[in-house]
Amino acid sequence: MMLSSRGFILVTTLILILILSSISLPMLVQASLSQKLSASATLSAQLKLRTQSKHAQQLELLQQGTIESADFVLAPCPAFYAAWSDLSFQCEWHQLRTSEASFQHQHSVTSFLVRKSLLEGGRNGSL
Repeated sequence: MMLSSRGFILVTTLILILILSSISLPMLVQASLSQKLSASATLSAQLKLRTQSKHAQQLELLQQGTIESADFVLAPCPAFYAAWSDLSFQCEWHQLRTSEASFQHQHSVTSFLVRKSLLEGGRNGSL
């Protein structure tokens, strides 16, 4: 009689351990995945902030004329930028793109800058 009750206690204990393990293992996996997701989101936010900061510095240098962008087009200014409807103004359209990449993330920011200037001599050669 004693031997069968020990076997029952052993089987019951093993079943309880199995049930508790099956409950706690998914919680541990979920916690681990949550930590990885949090770290990834933090890295992504840092990359975005670094890219935007670098882009703001480059945009300021472009506005000051210290650096030139690779892409620009000289064209008549749209009415929004012109003081009056005249072709004596020309606009330089500069595109500035800043990209940063890390192991798993990439972030880029693009801005356009319009510089307005007078054409030399105006439409008929005199201002």
